[in-house]
Amino acid sequence: MSPVRHKQAEFRLRGRPRGAHLFYWLFYTTAAAAAAERPLVVWLQGGPGGSSTEYGNFALIGPLDMKLQPRNYTWVNDFNVLFLDNPVGTGFSYVDDLSYLTTDNKQIGDDFVAFMRGFYLKHPEFESVPLYIFGQSYGGKMAVDMALKMKEAEDAGTIKSNLRGIGMGNAWIHPIDLTNAWAPLLLAAGLVDQAGHDLIMEEAKKTEQLYNEGSFKKLLNSGQRRTSARDLLQSRRRRDAEEWDPEELMNTQVKPALGVPDHVVFGSQAGDVFEYLETDYMNPVTDGIEKLLNETDIIVTKYNGNMDQICGTAGQMLWLERLQWPGAAEFQAAPRQPIWENNRLEGTCSLTATSASST
Repeated sequence: MSPVRHKQAEFRLRGRPRGAHLFYWLFYTTAAAAAAERPLVVWLQGGPGGSSTEYGNFALIGPLDMKLQPRNYTWVNDFNVLFLDNPVGTGFSYVDDLSYLTTDNKQIGDDFVAFMRGFYLKHPEFESVPLYIFGQSYGGKMAVDMALKMKEAEDAGTIKSNLRGIGMGNAWIHPIDLTNAWAPLLLAAGLVDQAGHDLIMEEAKKTEQLYNEGSFKKLLNSGQRRTSARDLLQSRRRRDAEEWDPEELMNTQVKPALGVPDHVVFGSQAGDVFEYLETDYMNPVTDGIEKLLNETDIIVTKYNGNMDQICGTAGQMLWLERLQWPGAAEFQAAPRQPIWENNRLEGTCSLTATSASST
């Protein structure tokens, strides 16, 4: 399917009941250097329940695009990229019994360590290669506990690895901060009027109140009955008559090409993945980020696109500015520098001696 050298496999998680399986798709770099001389990037999609082997691969950074044509630029040009359908039940990953699905971020972190142990057994050439975990949206949230668990395992000597950093793109790090920022962003973008702004702000504050009361079920159920920012935007999105159908692509073309077992149906458990994580969905992971910054040498990278309405930049800045770590004051005082690419302003970044941030 791909002209790039690749391998894929289903991995049964050891230390878990039989019946929890993670699927990965590894692309070796096409850089002139040998694969073992280039970093390994693990890519995680959001959701939870979004597939890395599908969306992250074909829609974002893999060697082929959604029409299975070579992409002009792919991360595989410079790095080895491992797309992981995570947590179990996502994409081509699956469980034999729904009770094996994860219910919180720490379980996801434990599963990742178990997966990497098996991955290194199968691919020992990557044990000493610099490892970076990148996650988009909810994937960024998962990356935090994955890094913490990997660091614990490295320090305990239960895994040989070379974790160097994590990247959190438009990440679901502090859900309350993010939802409270929806209304101002939509109003400023002209997507809602003042009445719409006030309605969304009212619902965001109700969400915050329910979260503070610990009413997780009521919080999610109430959100299903009301018009959300995503609903408002969905009605404004132009639909292509030939809109890409990921399930069809993955089940009819990718599945036979990769030799995925017949009984595995791509995405069939994605809804269950989300449901089992619902009580953890609104929990922040800022404490974990502070632990990475204060107690480890792991590089923590946060980047964000300015047009994301769900995980917007304004909401990200709220929790970023509250982080307690040695470089906090210098980071907050650092001037913004423009990022130019081909004479086009692509964003800004803050650079200090101890940190970097971009939008």
